[in-house]
Amino acid sequence: MSIGIKAKWIIAFDGQENRLLRDGVVVIEGQRIVHVGKNYSGTVDRWIDAPTHVVTAGLICTHTHASSAPKDKSFIDDTGAPSLYMSSLGENLSALGKSIKPEDYHVFANYTMVELLRSGCTTMLEIGMIGTLGAETAVKYIDEIGMRAVEGGGISDGRWVRHQEANFMTVWDDPEKGLKQLDKAEAFVKQYDGDANGRIIGALYPSTVDQVSEGLQKAVREKADELQCPVSIHAGQWVVEFQNMIRMYKKTPIEFLHHTGLLKDDLVIGHGWALAGHPLLAYPPVQGTDDFALLAKSGATVSHDPLVFIKRGNKMHSHSRYLAHGINVSIGCDTSPQDMLNEMRMASYTSKLADWSCFSGTAKEIFNSATMGGAKAIGRDDLGKIAKGCLADLTIINMETINNVPCRDPVKNIVNASSRTDVEYVIVNGEIVVEDGKILTIDENKLVSKVQKTTKAIWDRIPENHYLKQHSDEISPQSFKPWNPDE
Repeated sequence: MSIGIKAKWIIAFDGQENRLLRDGVVVIEGQRIVHVGKNYSGTVDRWIDAPTHVVTAGLICTHTHASSAPKDKSFIDDTGAPSLYMSSLGENLSALGKSIKPEDYHVFANYTMVELLRSGCTTMLEIGMIGTLGAETAVKYIDEIGMRAVEGGGISDGRWVRHQEANFMTVWDDPEKGLKQLDKAEAFVKQYDGDANGRIIGALYPSTVDQVSEGLQKAVREKADELQCPVSIHAGQWVVEFQNMIRMYKKTPIEFLHHTGLLKDDLVIGHGWALAGHPLLAYPPVQGTDDFALLAKSGATVSHDPLVFIKRGNKMHSHSRYLAHGINVSIGCDTSPQDMLNEMRMASYTSKLADWSCFSGTAKEIFNSATMGGAKAIGRDDLGKIAKGCLADLTIINMETINNVPCRDPVKNIVNASSRTDVEYVIVNGEIVVEDGKILTIDENKLVSKVQKTTKAIWDRIPENHYLKQHSDEISPQSFKPWNPDE
């Protein structure tokens, strides 16, 4: 099928950089873009008239936990553990995670993809669906929804154990455990890479820098080089991890990744904000330690996922600082709401606050990170931009809505004003997945009802799994106390 789009603005790639094309045309033939310009004299099967809209490359989310993240909404907000530097990783999230039943993961996985698509996201680097749903089911759901997804099996040979209330340490399991997981992850890449009409991209997912041993990280590197696939790992994600890596190895998380060889241009680092020199760590770059230089030299990507850390009172040193060091930065959605437009806004504003500068985290920087930065992260030159020959992953946003008027610069409006309600079309692989703001591949109303019912049941099960047997209202108090005026 061929589709032509006539739009007020097109954010198009001229071979060197993004440019703003006014009153332009994009033409899709099958899965790819075949024309970008002011006019088009050929015929198409369908025209999309977008006279008040901007056409952008589909946004790329480089960090999400599709089968579990929705449970966070309305629960982890305004909560955290002061003894763990406000983190929830070792406190509330563990109890919340243990309260999930297998069937819950299925509901959340579909919900995540709907959330992302509705925010203009066409590709997600997803961590967790393979382990929770099984490879075949995860691929089936991705195929049915119409998303493009970077998927792979989780790999670890260690786990966090609480020794005292505020002391999390790594306990190592049998090394064979991690090697067997690596074998399964390799098998997934070999079987499913290119599945779902090319929309599945196989990857390897060693879990966290402090739960994957030196030997296993080296084995992952060897396998990634052989398979030529992306790799993603959580690193530099919280203060406790940073401190434990110093204790265990006398190296920062980034130094350790460099030491094992995992730090290369195919690595996507989930979060990567806890680096030597960050004011929260009180650990200056000493004895030649320079996490920024190591990241830049390696070509690795830092997936900036600002919202989950803003909720904890933490932030990346600044988005712009990373870019200034020559580090590729992409954008991800680690927690709910899984909304790329919202994450872009948070990335911009936290960068400005970190640098005390209105010139930090500009709309141009953030937009490029959410598109071309994400494409570079996963090693795909045919994604993240609108150019002839690229895959037809596109988002069409109305700029004449209550959110977006007045508009003189659609890029600034996307980052600073747009919401999911302004996203009218999302096209993935040349197929329309969202039309007139409605997702075409799933019954959204039924899904919403399922998510509410599923999550309430999880909250009710929390006392069974919390280390202090606390219930949900003790962990995450209601903003206002209940009131029944008739009693």
